[in-house]
Amino acid sequence: MRIILNKLRTWPERPVKLMLAATDPAPTPVSSPLAEALEQVLLSALPSGSHARVARVNAHSDDLRRLQALGVCVGRRVQLVKSGDPMIISVVGARVGLSARLAAEVLVTPVDAHAPNLVPLANAS
Repeated sequence: MRIILNKLRTWPERPVKLMLAATDPAPTPVSSPLAEALEQVLLSALPSGSHARVARVNAHSDDLRRLQALGVCVGRRVQLVKSGDPMIISVVGARVGLSARLAAEVLVTPVDAHAPNLVPLANAS
């Protein structure tokens, strides 16, 4: 036991050099709020059958409460079933009719139809 402790107390005679591997992976791009804002479109501008995540709702208090009661909230995933006035969207498993006026107040970020339904914590409110 004494020999092991003595070996632990001694320092290496030459410094240990750390080398980085030459095959480091390329850095992944970090999404910025500006880049995400450029991808946002109005819900009324989406083509039929497309999926999107609600990014922002620019409605006044009465319209905002109406949209929230229908399930259109920030971070929620929606699908545009039928475009037009009124348009039909699928949200939380239910089909909802929205007027073009209300749909023009909702900004969405288009997503892939097969993407997992994960909500980033920064957008969850």
